[in-house]
Amino acid sequence: MNPQFVGRRLVIAHNPHSSRAGRVQAAVFDRLDKAGYRYTRLEIQRGSLQENVAYLVPLIQPGDVILSAAGDGSAHALAHAVLEANQVDISLGFLGFGNFNDLAHTFGTRASLRDPLELLKDAKEVQLRPLDVIANGRLQRKAFLYATFGWTAQAASRYDNPGIRHRLQSGEVGIIRNMWRMTGYYFRSRASSLLPTSFDESAERQPLITDLLCVNGPSVARLFRSGKKWYSASEFLLVRLDVRRLLPNTFFLLLSLCGRMPGVKTTVMKRTFEEPAHIPMQCDGEVVELIAVESLEVRKSSRSLTVLSMK
Repeated sequence: MNPQFVGRRLVIAHNPHSSRAGRVQAAVFDRLDKAGYRYTRLEIQRGSLQENVAYLVPLIQPGDVILSAAGDGSAHALAHAVLEANQVDISLGFLGFGNFNDLAHTFGTRASLRDPLELLKDAKEVQLRPLDVIANGRLQRKAFLYATFGWTAQAASRYDNPGIRHRLQSGEVGIIRNMWRMTGYYFRSRASSLLPTSFDESAERQPLITDLLCVNGPSVARLFRSGKKWYSASEFLLVRLDVRRLLPNTFFLLLSLCGRMPGVKTTVMKRTFEEPAHIPMQCDGEVVELIAVESLEVRKSSRSLTVLSMK
């Protein structure tokens, strides 16, 4: 074990409903047992973000080294709980046992993706400064790597379908087949996915678009790459997209695949909508719908999270 973790409580948080939950016993618990590690198990509940945070916060202790052995949704809830607990010297690491595993891929390597021994041996601590997502003046949640609003969030919500999730858990549906199905969904839905009319902080009417992307990490959904660790910066990358037109977005797609996602550096994004609107939002793979939104704001949080990184 890395000397900086010696003498601290090791906690493994897992979710039996994650897409690859069946692999956690052999890949995580059996490995730790064989290596002689002592650890505490936490089971992430099948519930809302607020319910999981309320459940997890009292269980977090000062000095904990917590590994999330689940998917992005569970890792997202666990990170919220760590911030809410506000305990000293907490370190949070990510192992990938979900569908896309954005957090685990961002901070891990191929060797450490599902191996807690690799992570505990070689990881260093880095600071992650998340984004605050605020609707109608109230904090809704934090985004650790990205927050998207519009068609991209609406498309991601398809993975919450119980039938699709069951097929992912059983291994019946792979990433290539998922992408093929998503392509079909794109052509069926792109024409009806405009965000409502909005105004920026200077009261200037904004062009009609389908998506707003607030990028706080080196990639979005492991496909579009910004090429920068925005989570350690004081700014984030703001991207405006209109997915209705495929050819005009080719430049964005090519640059993003090459790690040079085009966008505007900013410390805050504000929008006021002409009429209250329901806005689909995705934060780090977790999809919700914001109801009756009159104003939307995204800004860098004043608080940071200590995470384990192999990079």
